[in-house]
Amino acid sequence: MMRLVKCSFAFLMAVGMSLVACSDDKDNGIAGTVTDTGNTIATAPEVAGVVLRTDGAQVSKATVRMARILAKSDSFKAPEYIETETDSLGAFAFDSALADTFQLAVIDTESSEVSYLPRTTVGSGDFDSLKLEKAAVFSSVLYYEEGPEPTVAVGSHFKVFLKGTPFYQSVFAGDSFSMLIPAGTWSFSFSPGDPQIVSKLEDNGVEDTLIFRSWKMDAKVKAGDTLTAGPFIWSPSAEPDSLIKVEEKILENKARISGTVYCDSAEACADVEVQLITDLYGFDSVDNDSAEFKAQTQTDSRGRWYLPVPDTVPYDSFRVEYRFMKKGEVTRAGLSRYVKASELKKIDGDTLSIGKTTLSEPSSLNSGVILVIDKRDSSQSNNCMVNSVVVGIKGTSHFVREVTCNMLEMSDLPSGKQDIVLYSGDNKVVKTLREAKTPLDDFVTITHVALPTGESLDQQWMTYTPPTVNTPGSLK
Repeated sequence: MMRLVKCSFAFLMAVGMSLVACSDDKDNGIAGTVTDTGNTIATAPEVAGVVLRTDGAQVSKATVRMARILAKSDSFKAPEYIETETDSLGAFAFDSALADTFQLAVIDTESSEVSYLPRTTVGSGDFDSLKLEKAAVFSSVLYYEEGPEPTVAVGSHFKVFLKGTPFYQSVFAGDSFSMLIPAGTWSFSFSPGDPQIVSKLEDNGVEDTLIFRSWKMDAKVKAGDTLTAGPFIWSPSAEPDSLIKVEEKILENKARISGTVYCDSAEACADVEVQLITDLYGFDSVDNDSAEFKAQTQTDSRGRWYLPVPDTVPYDSFRVEYRFMKKGEVTRAGLSRYVKASELKKIDGDTLSIGKTTLSEPSSLNSGVILVIDKRDSSQSNNCMVNSVVVGIKGTSHFVREVTCNMLEMSDLPSGKQDIVLYSGDNKVVKTLREAKTPLDDFVTITHVALPTGESLDQQWMTYTPPTVNTPGSLK
């Protein structure tokens, strides 16, 4: 998980590990440090414990956060905290406590279980055998509305957290998000995620109540339940108590599309990158000889995503492309169905669900294009190097420009039945044809293929004949 907080590192002498001390307050010092006085090193008592799931199993790789207890006047902020993970036996350790009395939070995303000690001390025994409980889930969407003359460019990164606690989620404006929280009745704070932005807002005289916007639940959420609220809006220019339900404001008469992504037939896929594709043939997408996947949002913990309805749908339909990245590589890919533009006219400011998509291992394509010249036209050159083509997969971000007679390879493709698109690589030619409203069938060739899951398709050579000039101002 990305942490949009100030961080400084302290070497933990007792356990030999590095922890991160994090703070949203620019003047706070480093927590958990040691002091070298002469030849002696003074440290606070070690804090250690063991975490167990509700079934009694030891928890590995659970997040454990020790946080300061904030004064009542600062309780709307995120507290300074340090963080570690449990080992294979469920054990964790901090070399020192942030204070005599502190709060402790444990989050196990694998089992969707949490534990929260709002007030505990070293030696209390509260975390000697710390048993988790089933978490509740808070799910929403956060929007950002910039003022007419903003003093600081806030950007798109925000933080949502339980007021005064180390339970938080980093979110992008416009994206849906979900976070695990303890059961109960809580108040939430919404703030810019970058502490430097927070500092700039404070330096420009923006009140804390405008930087850290609050919302309180109407009723208790139970363990295992999901609370869906909002959408919310963060705006530095709105009244302090006006956060934030946005149905009557930013989303008025603005429709959205949504969908759900699975990594296999049963498991929802979080953190999948999502791109809306309206340029089905890649006419406006091929820059520097290739198109790029440009993520517009990501799926939440339940595989859901939301995007605004596209302003235009030039070819009467659009698709949504998905990819899941791991260590910089695409490990899963997929495509939605074709969504007709006529479907958008029926939602009237609501949300159109385009359904579920299950991702699979990506495929690749090896192919080439042979230049076939019309010998009756002496103005045409038979030199492969002076003719280029664009090859791509219809309704995706995968298009490349290559000279004819060269082999090409395309990777990270959604597998299954797809359409290979082929047309001239000369931008001026394509632009002229489109402006003349030439039927696509006259200058775009489509070949149907089945791309194998996790494997490469070696496609036989395709042929290309450049358009020829028959009469002044016309192309064929």
